[in-house]
Amino acid sequence: MIWTTQAPTKEGWYWFSEFDGSDERIVSVYHQGLDGNRALTASGENFNLFDLTGHRWAGPIERPR
Repeated sequence: MIWTTQAPTKEGWYWFSEFDGSDERIVSVYHQGLDGNRALTASGENFNLFDLTGHRWAGPIERPR
């Protein structure tokens, strides 16, 4: 898994970081509401992000077997 500046395009758990490497955390990326055609958003503990561009991402993190 490597860092990328491309915003997530599907739901899942992702590593998130600011460009300078600060604020690294694992967040949940999901569609707002029940409609799968709505924009993706990210959230975690004390964290909400509605614009996924302009950050570093790695994922989605695969589910353990």
